[in-house]
Amino acid sequence: MPQESMDDVIRIRIDTTRAVDAFLTLLAEQAAEGETRAPANPAATALWRELAPFRLVEYAYVDDGVGAIAGAFIGFPDGGLYSVEDDIPEEAVTDLVKGNEHRAVALPPLYVYVVLEQPASRAAIDAFLTELSSHVGQFYDAEGSRDMAREADRHLGKPALLGRFASRGQRGDGRAYAGLTYAYARQILEFATAADRDDFVAWSQSLCDWIFGHGDDAIELGFPEAHRPAEPAPVPEAGRPVIHLAAPSGFENGTAWTGINSDAPSEDVAGARDYWAYVRRTLDETRSGTEY
Repeated sequence: MPQESMDDVIRIRIDTTRAVDAFLTLLAEQAAEGETRAPANPAATALWRELAPFRLVEYAYVDDGVGAIAGAFIGFPDGGLYSVEDDIPEEAVTDLVKGNEHRAVALPPLYVYVVLEQPASRAAIDAFLTELSSHVGQFYDAEGSRDMAREADRHLGKPALLGRFASRGQRGDGRAYAGLTYAYARQILEFATAADRDDFVAWSQSLCDWIFGHGDDAIELGFPEAHRPAEPAPVPEAGRPVIHLAAPSGFENGTAWTGINSDAPSEDVAGARDYWAYVRRTLDETRSGTEY
């Protein structure tokens, strides 16, 4: 029997030409009905509208049939790659429609890449995409998959995607960044090196897995606010507040890692609790002195 096709990246093609054409048609219909207001750059507005659902959806909760998700990214024709949770620079969109702000022309597509921790079957990916379509309000069919197949040479694999994104999160002096959702807001964490950043990202993933495996009550287990793992983040814009952290492996002789990468009982993760208390204390102290 032929081996079942597996993949560790789910690729979604966004038809930017169709999106702009549909939005301009809507604006024309509204104008005919007497609506005089319209965006200054309707083509760019159309793309932001198209991207918005893909940036708001919680990919980890769409369908667990594909397993854990390592990250979700939006890819632009110029090679730009952004996490769905990060701010996308305005120029990334406006440059795409420059000179065609008020008309529909053939535009290159955008892509959403959902990176899986482990490869999933074609059937599982199709089920994920069908469920995702209900979250983002778009219909999924196999024709989109065939379009993606024809464009296979344009797409990066999992190592290249994660590598390219991670490289955007490091300064020339070595400092590297991660994003963490804490207190209902996205916090940008700064580490001395990329290795420290990666250590924290891996630790936060292991911690969330441990919490889930022990009843999924973060507060009861002694890790309040530990709901989602961190992920690499791009170098923040000038003026964006960042929070400086020590890596878990360098905190109190690495005891932060003790127990959380195993089925250790709750009493065996005291070092992890101490480290998380340090993280929370640092976050709270920095946030209390900063206006967002």
